[in-house]
Amino acid sequence: EVSRARSLSQVHGLKNAEDVENYSGFLTVDSQYNSSLFFWFFPSKNKTAPLLLWLQGGPGSSSLFGMFYENGPFVVSEDLNILKREYSWTNAFSMLYIDNPVGAGFSFTLGREGYAENQVDIVKGLYKALQQFFRLFPEQRQNDFYIAGESYAAKYITYLSLLICLQKQKGISNLKESLNLKGVAIGNGFFDPLSYINLSETFFSRGLIDQKQANDLRRGEKKLIKLVQIGQYSKAYGLLMSLIWDVQTFTGYSSLENVLHSHNSEDENNYKNYLNLPEVRKAIHVGKLRFDEPSVMVKYYLQDDFMQSNKVILERLLNFNIKILIYNGNLDLLVPTASQEMLLGSLNWKFSEEFKRAKREIWQNERGFIIGYKKRARNLSFISIRNAGHLVPHDEPLYAFEMIKKFVEN
Repeated sequence: EVSRARSLSQVHGLKNAEDVENYSGFLTVDSQYNSSLFFWFFPSKNKTAPLLLWLQGGPGSSSLFGMFYENGPFVVSEDLNILKREYSWTNAFSMLYIDNPVGAGFSFTLGREGYAENQVDIVKGLYKALQQFFRLFPEQRQNDFYIAGESYAAKYITYLSLLICLQKQKGISNLKESLNLKGVAIGNGFFDPLSYINLSETFFSRGLIDQKQANDLRRGEKKLIKLVQIGQYSKAYGLLMSLIWDVQTFTGYSSLENVLHSHNSEDENNYKNYLNLPEVRKAIHVGKLRFDEPSVMVKYYLQDDFMQSNKVILERLLNFNIKILIYNGNLDLLVPTASQEMLLGSLNWKFSEEFKRAKREIWQNERGFIIGYKKRARNLSFISIRNAGHLVPHDEPLYAFEMIKKFVEN
């Protein structure tokens, strides 16, 4: 039955991709509400290559955004054909993309009760999905396993990784179920909302707003911090959205992902149009489902969760012996590198003092070009990448690929 399910999930008939072995389909995470997560898997030709799970943030963004726009094997052209990506992460790893949580991308649920309202809901579903994935592809179980992603996915990744570590520690996870987790890599991670609520400073120091506008924002930020401190998370979320709207009005920027680009690039929509082509939907086994991204429903159900900190989870995870890479593009206006640096310096874990004292080094290529800056203590590495914003693998594909390879190879 497993081998039949596996062969049914194999993708055939994608133009320009006939030579790429890949599988896609649905993993059921809650039969009561028929909730299913969509996956797309690209096994490496090297049978012992590490397996890397990629999760997108949002919340409610599809991981197929990362796959097509950042690090997967395909890029979609304007005329909706697929081309091969030069620095695809599939060149070094088996890559698994899961639309998470239920409601994101092609993942669906038939009842409102099926939507996740917190990290526990999300991770329960993800963990179930992974167990099903490894039943379909048992040969992947002994390979090193890494979890990567960006932005809001920082929360999913740290929660999921902590669950896997705790299962292992308690010996609950029998060998059939245990996951060979070796490390996590998080780009521009949204761990702790209060650490990034300094829009006034971020935009004023870049010369994008004036003193009066900065003062207006500052007043809102003070209110926002109070709301979070007293646990009024939904109200805080509403206020944050209105502050972001103010920033967009002041600056004329519709996107805050990269200081150099005031609007998202037109080609960001190519992959959405491609995924709604009937022949593509047929090839990847999604039937009549429309691809809708990002999901308004996912955001709606997680607005209470959005403003809650994940710092403690990150600290607990650091105390396990798995490698953690936090990387940031230095042009990001949503999760500024300086804020991330301060957050990491404030963490309380067994080697926090050592991390604070660690020397920051310049990372440059053989021609002397400065790629970025790196800092490391024990199992925590922090890398700031120059000339990249919120979407590092898209903005600096070669260096993002080199970074992830070095991290996995140690």
